[in-house]
Amino acid sequence: MVPSFLDSGLTGRDHYHSKYVNSLERQAEWLRRGAKQKADAICALLNRNGLEPVSIMDIGCGTGAVISELQHREIAGSYYAVDYSVEAIAFIKENLPDVHSMAGDITEVNFTELFGKQEFDLVICSHVLEHLEHPLQFLDALVDLNWGSFISEVPLENLVFGRMKGAFQDRSRHPAGHVQFFNKSDFSRLISRAGLDIVDTYVYAPFFNRETIKAVYSDCSQVQCFLKMCTEHYFPRYGSMLWARLYHAHMAVLCH
Repeated sequence: MVPSFLDSGLTGRDHYHSKYVNSLERQAEWLRRGAKQKADAICALLNRNGLEPVSIMDIGCGTGAVISELQHREIAGSYYAVDYSVEAIAFIKENLPDVHSMAGDITEVNFTELFGKQEFDLVICSHVLEHLEHPLQFLDALVDLNWGSFISEVPLENLVFGRMKGAFQDRSRHPAGHVQFFNKSDFSRLISRAGLDIVDTYVYAPFFNRETIKAVYSDCSQVQCFLKMCTEHYFPRYGSMLWARLYHAHMAVLCH
């Protein structure tokens, strides 16, 4: 795992603060387009283990894309969302009024006081740990909450070709603000260091549809757009097993 933004002095939090302040609607739309596959992973882990949560808490929820997708699927009865960004939470309050949302930082000493002794059947943490300079501190704080099951998902970017690409690129300038780079072993070891027992895992190759890629990379050259179409649509969709093993994947873990 590699610290990032060292040259600029920025942190993963700084990256998202800039996104939410300067391009909130665009960021929300980008997260929405990637939420379905993340929700698919959560549902697969729940179904395989016979879990039917009544309450779900999403920590590091951003603009609420994943919790919104779970709510749309009627996975639980009540939904809670927490993020450090007041801009992101304001977006949720306006667009997802049935989700109980609040701004807060799980690593602050008074965070658990926000919920008292309230228990959550499921806590999810989707694509958060890779943005944190101290992810173990985040996971240690999670233990102080009352929950039955925990699902966390991260991108696996430290695979064979990811390491090769990292040798020629400055990872401290990651376009998505990642400051940690995982493979399966790295991620599993981090979860175990927090005292959490992994009972199931789900790995998949994420891909975007062609319309999303054309919209996001509309300012790129035709060659760059074609390459993005290959690496973010065709290769992961039609060669998912090999792609997830060698280049890029998402990994979700279920803990009790």
